[in-house]
Amino acid sequence: MRSRVLIVEDDAPARGALRELLVEFGVDVVGEAEDGVEALERVEELSPDVVLMDARMPRMDGIEATRRIKSQAPRIQVVVLSAYDEPLLQQGAGEAGAYCYLVKGCPPEMIRDMIARAHAHGRALDTPTPQG
Repeated sequence: MRSRVLIVEDDAPARGALRELLVEFGVDVVGEAEDGVEALERVEELSPDVVLMDARMPRMDGIEATRRIKSQAPRIQVVVLSAYDEPLLQQGAGEAGAYCYLVKGCPPEMIRDMIARAHAHGRALDTPTPQG
């Protein structure tokens, strides 16, 4: 099953490059947002499997947006993709409920693989466990 992904990135050229990369990998990009506020709106209307989220953006950063997404829709997974390799940002993303934190410039295949793993994790959360 193809992952349905929302890209959240404040830099338009970077957003376009991510879209092209994901489409090349067979990912279904269902929408884009340029900040955390818009991301919350798009998540509600599009219900993606995974949100590929920048960490630092205007209006609302990716960490706060991740926290709100996870509190409203726990099955939606967030992969944070940031230009900043900072332990405090990584910790904040983890505490907000992000599936993982990647640094821009990592191999494109790592982005693809983490999206696939995050999607599988979200689907596992939807699967009822037998009561015994």
